[in-house]
Amino acid sequence: MYSKLQDGSFIICGFVARDSEMKTSQNGKTYTKWSVKVGEKPSQTQGGRNEAIWTNCIAWHDVARAAGTIRKGDAVLAVGKIETNEYEGKTYKNLVCEFVSVICRVQQSNNIQPPANMDIPDGFEELIDDGEDPF
Repeated sequence: MYSKLQDGSFIICGFVARDSEMKTSQNGKTYTKWSVKVGEKPSQTQGGRNEAIWTNCIAWHDVARAAGTIRKGDAVLAVGKIETNEYEGKTYKNLVCEFVSVICRVQQSNNIQPPANMDIPDGFEELIDDGEDPF
């Protein structure tokens, strides 16, 4: 999922295909890169598989350190601005993240678990699924 906000920022949510990569630039600044599957577009051929829509993300400094924990299969939420770069005749777009959070972390056993640092508010009551629509 992705959406454009009124201030020109984008908010994205989706699954990560591979572990994030934390690096240090030539001038000593920390950054982290990763990609998020934000949706699918229909196949151009009838009966073909839908094509994934990917967003390349980059974060700097403290946000980069937080993003360094992102792993393959995690569901993430990120907010940032689109930055466009030209390289060897191609245009590349990255979401420069101002905020990033891991929503769900996939453990080795492929069970989806909420992140360990997720605070559960006081008075929270877990609802048992009764098979009815919640709305």
